Amino acid sequence: MANDNQANYARIGLFILAGVVFIAGTLVYLGGFGASKNEFFVETHFTHDVSGLDVGSTVNLRGVRVGTVKRISFVGSEYDVAVPEDGRKIFVLLALDRRLFRLNPAQTPEQTVATLVTKGLHATVAASGITGMSHIELNFPKNQVAGEKISWKPRRTAIPPAPSILQSAADSATQILNQINRMDLLNMWSNAVGTVENANVAIATLNTLLESQGGNITDILGNLREASSSLRDFAQEVKSNPALLLRSSDPDRLPETR
Repeated sequence: MANDNQANYARIGLFILAGVVFIAGTLVYLGGFGASKNEFFVETHFTHDVSGLDVGSTVNLRGVRVGTVKRISFVGSEYDVAVPEDGRKIFVLLALDRRLFRLNPAQTPEQTVATLVTKGLHATVAASGITGMSHIELNFPKNQVAGEKISWKPRRTAIPPAPSILQSAADSATQILNQINRMDLLNMWSNAVGTVENANVAIATLNTLLESQGGNITDILGNLREASSSLRDFAQEVKSNPALLLRSSDPDRLPETR
């Protein structure tokens, strides 16, 4: 009887062990070999800070998750660069799901990404809510992004970078501050004060002129008023007798009437 119970316990233990091994193998397959079977790799790089981005961060295409970040390093650690400054740029390897890039049956997923790049696809580091984490956003920027020359030859399809909204705002603010720093505010203020003083002097001179020539100005205005009245009377006479424009008001008498 004891032997039968031990045999049953042994069978149950083997069954449980086999189930655990099967589940573990399935998870390893799906998370490792199964997933890698559907992955293909592209790369990008950034010149600015990528704080919050880490291995495993998501990669989105127009808001749809299409992959993850596989590796983050420096371009100088991945390639031989001709320009030393390029070596300090940040290299990011992206693992994309090839099942989501079968947009054209005549193209491989790698060719599809290359085609999207020719149509303006760029990579941006975007914040993921308020968690402090970041992800890679693949999108087509509305504003044109300046082209960039690189001194290395990528081994994979390369997606060019684009500045994020926050980075663009920070760059604009920095440019404004630099312009303000370059301004000679003291000199500008002195020029403004001098302009106001010159305007005050001109106004005072004009007031003095008007006060000194007040009588003459009154006579001139009176003469203009009289001339206007005479012109008005003449226009009224011409309106009543248009013939005045063709002959004088006191024509010579004909000889036979003298």
